[in-house]
Amino acid sequence: MDRDTLNILLNSGKYLCFNPVEIEDEQSEEESEPVQANSKDDDLEVGNLFDSPILEGSVFFKEVATDERTGRLYTATRFLLAFNFDNPYEGGASFEIIPGKLDQFLTEYYGGVQIHLTSHDNCVLEVFNRTPTFDPFMLLAQREFLQRHRPINDRHFAVGSTTAEEVRSIISVKARQLVNLAANAGIKREQINSTVLELEDAIWHTKTNEGTSRVFSEMGITPDKEDDILLAWKGISYYEYMLNEFKADYLNMLRWLGSDNSFPSDIGLLGSVNAANIYDIRKRAKQVLRMTYLKASIIMENYHDSYNTLIRRQDPVPFHTFLTSAPVHFEQIGMCVGSFGHVNNAWKTMTNHGHFLRPKSDELDKFYRFVCDLLDAKDSGKSGAN
Repeated sequence: MDRDTLNILLNSGKYLCFNPVEIEDEQSEEESEPVQANSKDDDLEVGNLFDSPILEGSVFFKEVATDERTGRLYTATRFLLAFNFDNPYEGGASFEIIPGKLDQFLTEYYGGVQIHLTSHDNCVLEVFNRTPTFDPFMLLAQREFLQRHRPINDRHFAVGSTTAEEVRSIISVKARQLVNLAANAGIKREQINSTVLELEDAIWHTKTNEGTSRVFSEMGITPDKEDDILLAWKGISYYEYMLNEFKADYLNMLRWLGSDNSFPSDIGLLGSVNAANIYDIRKRAKQVLRMTYLKASIIMENYHDSYNTLIRRQDPVPFHTFLTSAPVHFEQIGMCVGSFGHVNNAWKTMTNHGHFLRPKSDELDKFYRFVCDLLDAKDSGKSGAN
């Protein structure tokens, strides 16, 4: 891995770059305002995510790579075994996480000294490998598998501070609306502001307090379900932010796909059969891109509809039902958002953010097949283009 690529990956944010020990820095820097995906086990020692000190001290990446055998693009999960764990920018050895082969790679790297990863570490690596990004709520949705062999603290799955600020502002708006509604059912007017802050804090820290008890009782949510509802509400707010962030890039890519620049510059040299193949794979890529974004948007629309039903009709059942199904929603929308993120990065690399005119046919064919392989497979279980 060259130094420029390493710098880009290390600065790509927690969405595409995961450091298992980073939680320790966040705890010390932001003691009063932790930014974790779920903190209901704050009282417990955070502990290590991995058993192996090799993995615990490494940095994990998601990147678009090229299959040397087929020439196709795919999403790779790699980790950097840094020369200096305190400063990964100094570089190190980079390994792709290939199921069943990582022990062998590490053994060879350490000169034949046998390296055996625990069953727990292999479970975590499997989850890392099958998710398109290190999306904290996608990872938490697979908590049961992650904790198959031992418990892990949810604070490992942190949200970056900038993202946290944006997500919390989304939470704040809905918290105020809900408290205003609850004021009609018993909360005193002078308590509204304090209750809004209590509810906002509860959702952000996914930990109940006096404010949530008052509001949730009006929604028919029992105390034993409150923590799960809080995590779900925080998670869907996170995805609302992520979809808004991607919207401009999505529209830019669609505009490009509808322009002449999405056809190869050498199409006149391809022959009728190859030209037809490019037209077909381009059309399919455009369709699966639209369907992926539509699928994520529909989930978000269902969320807003259920919330509006609560606010306007004082009917909490649809909203409660939606949040109860949160793990399924997280996995579906996380796959959509994560896959699109990789497609977007590949497109920006190929076109210089849409500024390059008409790439050559081999580049476009590789890109369109990557779009179809990644998005269509995630959506329908198909293997993608042949």
